[in-house]
Formats: sequence, structure tokens, C-alpha cells
Amino acid sequence: MELDTFDVVLFDLDGTIYYGSKIIPGANETIEFFRKAGKKIYFTTNNSTKTRAQIYDKLFDMGVNCKLDEVLTSGYIAAIYCKKNKLNNVYIFGSSNLIQEFNELGITVNQNDDAENLLIGYNPLMTYDDLTAALQVALHAKQIMACNRERTFPGENSKLMPGCGAMTAPIEWCTQRECDLIIGKPNTLMIDLLCDFEKLSPDRFLIIGDTYESDIRMADRAGCKSILIDKENLYKNCLNVNDISIIPGVFN
Repeated sequence: MELDTFDVVLFDLDGTIYYGSKIIPGANETIEFFRKAGKKIYFTTNNSTKTRAQIYDKLFDMGVNCKLDEVLTSGYIAAIYCKKNKLNNVYIFGSSNLIQEFNELGITVNQNDDAENLLIGYNPLMTYDDLTAALQVALHAKQIMACNRERTFPGENSKLMPGCGAMTAPIEWCTQRECDLIIGKPNTLMIDLLCDFEKLSPDRFLIIGDTYESDIRMADRAGCKSILIDKENLYKNCLNVNDISIIPGVFN
């Protein structure tokens, strides 16, 4: 994989750039390497509990050189999708920050039983009452969407935490109906959006992540290049890297 074969680098966040509140050693140096090589950088996450502005603040506080426009969350992509497809009257089974993301794009959110569409997002504060309320909408929803269906994600000190799949599974089980659309990885909506914006084909994108099931499968589906981080050694030893190994002390 030579540097001139791609123009844009997409970094996953949880487990790739940071674990919880701690940046992973070598991550920032790798980001700067690609910037100096003239590559456009984006930071992508299936996390829908925070707005992209909050994710930006987190990266900035960690010392990562980034811009707000470089941050893409599954919640933000969901809002873009609904706006583009004129899906209003959406009930959000997720965090208050996910609702805020929709409000900022002027999308009508309806947190009542008569909402026409349902969006499921990750929410660690979910209660049984929340689940019951979302079920009432799911039973008649025109479209059921989920920010993602991840089983787990790496939290503080790499501890595995239940992912958004823990929110989608009970809705699908109780309604005997699968989600009509999964917004985040491994779906390619994120790539489709960036291809339109950057005026580039998918093969000019490099995706770096720690999860084959989401990051690498998205890359494969879209036709992007990809690097799977070796979780044992992180940035000290990456898989599928040749010419990029010139990064001193990061890739071997």
C-alpha cells in the first residue's frame, strides 16, 4: 500500500484513537504523519450518545489536531439521512444528545406514541420505561432505523461494554421485525456521503480501525483500502501495512 494510492484517511475512534478518556500511545503521531503527507483526515464513530461537537471537544482536549467538520458520528449521519430523505416525525430511542443533533439540522423529533418513524441509538441510561415507549412506536413505524448494531465497544481501560445492539435487539425481538436500515458501520452511508463531498471514488479512501466486523467490513463493502489495528500491539504493529511502515516507532 503506497501513500499515493489514497487521498483520505478515516480513523475509527473507540479502540483506535482512544480507550475511554485516554488516548492510545502513537495515535496522535500517526494522525500527524498522514496530515504531513497531505492526506485529508476524518474521525468516525458509531457512538451516537454524544454530538459531533462533543466528540470534537474530547479529541481537542486529548491534544489531537482536528476540526469539527472532520468528525462524523452515526447520530450525525442518521440526521443527514433523515433530512435528505425528508423523514420527519421521528421518535428517538437514544440519548438527549442524539435528539439535539436532529434539532440542530431542523428535523422534527416527536417523542410521542404517534411518531411515524423510529431511530434507535446507543443509550447507557436506557430504562425499561424507555424501551416500552419505543416499542409502542416500533409496532406501527413506517421505518425503523438504528445508528448501529454493534455488540460491544471498548470502554475505559479497554473494558468491553454492551453496544447499540443491546438496544436494537429487544425492539427487533418484541416486534418480530428487523431494522429497516442500519446507519453506521458496517453500512456504507458514511462513505457515500464523503465520496459526494470530496468528489472521490471509494478506492481513494483508507479506513483504519480495530474491529473487523464494523470498520473493515464497511471498507470491503464500499471498495476502500483498510488497515486492521492489531489489538495486541496497537500502533506498534499493524496488519496489512507495507510502505506505511516508514512511520518511526508507530508501524513496524
